[in-house]
Amino acid sequence: MRSPARITTLALLVAGAFALASLERVVPNPFPMVRLGLGNIMTLVAFVTLGVTGGAWVTAGRVGLVAILWGGVFSPTAVLSAAGGATSLLVMVPLILSGRFSLYGISMGGAYAHILGQLTVAVLLYVRSPGLLALLPVMGTVAILTGIFNAWVAGKLVEVLEVQDTGHRTQDAG
Repeated sequence: MRSPARITTLALLVAGAFALASLERVVPNPFPMVRLGLGNIMTLVAFVTLGVTGGAWVTAGRVGLVAILWGGVFSPTAVLSAAGGATSLLVMVPLILSGRFSLYGISMGGAYAHILGQLTVAVLLYVRSPGLLALLPVMGTVAILTGIFNAWVAGKLVEVLEVQDTGHRTQDAG
């Protein structure tokens, strides 16, 4: 369905994902290889409110906008971001479609897949040494923790959106 309300919601979620990803880039980070993946919060919200297709569009939109506006479309940063986003979608979509995982499980799986995809592409294209994969246990643990945080925030946002949606319906009926 391509209703104006759905398109508007999708555009707002892409803009929110871009804003959160941009915020992560400008805030000083003592661990440059570690990011919270805040943009994924909007992807999770899209999965819940718009379905799998909406979540995929938010991921693609965020990755594309960040590449265009922050790093160049074919820069290593953009390539690694695209690899992480694609890999996380490859994990999250089946988890969602199975109906067996909570938002936390989906987020943790996506976060771990994201870092696995990024490290794999970094090894294959840039570093050319499998030694980089030795970082996977530490970075994977951090990814799982950030996945939990992102799922918690996304769950709270969905609750707020549902309350507001119910309020609008109540006002429309009254």
